[in-house]
Amino acid sequence: MRDQDHTHIAERIILATGGQERELRRTTAEIGFHEVCRVLLDEVLFRCDVSNSEPVVVELEITDGAALVRYPIALVRGRRPEVADDPGHSPEARFSFDVVDLANELFGPRRSRGAAARRSELTSSSPFSGGRLDIDAARRMASVHRAISALAEACSGGSSSLNALAIRYGTDKWGGLHWYTPHYERHFADLRDEPVRLLEIGIGGYDVDGFGGGSLKMWKRYFRRGLVHGLDIYDKSFLDGTRIRTLRGDQNDPAYLTAIAEEMGPFDIVVDDGSHVGEHQLTSFHALFPHIRPGGFYVIEDLHTSYWPEYGGTDAPVRGSGTALGLLTQLLDGLHYEERGDSGGVPLPGVDDRTVALHVYRNIAFVEKGVNAEGGIPLWTKAPSQSVAAATTAR
Repeated sequence: MRDQDHTHIAERIILATGGQERELRRTTAEIGFHEVCRVLLDEVLFRCDVSNSEPVVVELEITDGAALVRYPIALVRGRRPEVADDPGHSPEARFSFDVVDLANELFGPRRSRGAAARRSELTSSSPFSGGRLDIDAARRMASVHRAISALAEACSGGSSSLNALAIRYGTDKWGGLHWYTPHYERHFADLRDEPVRLLEIGIGGYDVDGFGGGSLKMWKRYFRRGLVHGLDIYDKSFLDGTRIRTLRGDQNDPAYLTAIAEEMGPFDIVVDDGSHVGEHQLTSFHALFPHIRPGGFYVIEDLHTSYWPEYGGTDAPVRGSGTALGLLTQLLDGLHYEERGDSGGVPLPGVDDRTVALHVYRNIAFVEKGVNAEGGIPLWTKAPSQSVAAATTAR
């Protein structure tokens, strides 16, 4: 099955979770039990952070009434978890889920749970032999326990901070070059459990085969119910998989950007981590901002290039320049279009009347989308100049 098909199935599952069980059961029947199981398995394998040093096989069993499928998952540190074609021995533990329970654990809204949704069974032997501790068996048991814990966490609604995920997947959004993830977490926390659609411009890795995509993986893990799209001028299709889709194109081509937004949007989040060239940043913003849902964000990273002439920036103050920071100063004026005498209360359509907040930090900015039409401050609150002068003299 193609990755796009898996993503389409994942989206249907996500939208059916968190509601009535019969709806999710009906969706499973329409898609097909085995196809749903493959999507759930793919998600579990992606999330599994393995720390055990010895190879361990843990069986994942998924049921739906009489239907049943078992996946022997090989776990060992330094390797991607995978289904073992020939495990070589019996699994040392088994997790069993009803398909609806596992789907809700993986993709449903997080909630306080009084009990686990899985049935678990430890099948490995005791580390005690003849009443005494067998050291080799004890070490083996410790490795088994670490593998079990990793898979249990992968099958749950548990979550890690963006800082930790940035480190795990090797994106530069935290540590060394940039310190963006705390700002992202501040603004995105309320969206974390939503079925968001995210587009990131710039996948990373330049033209090196098999390199880049760390932030796409970070977003996929952080937004466990989300669909993640990445755009780059180089082919990054090796990253395509369930809930991640890559696109090849130019961020300075407004017609192309509009076409992908109409096909895959509207988006909840767009992140521009592309060329960092001022012209490209402005083109991308004006093409894509209209395709962000109310309550969503357009994020521009690496604002420092607004001061670099080789990126179209300026050594002087940026106000009014064709740079990302110049754009932000214009948006700040546009945010107050109803208060400005020069605008006549007429906004720049689709931008001024849809920008409700600007959050600017060092080298990164968040433009928040909404309805900017509060009516402005009434003119009668403007005191006549004589009254102001009199009040000043009286002091």
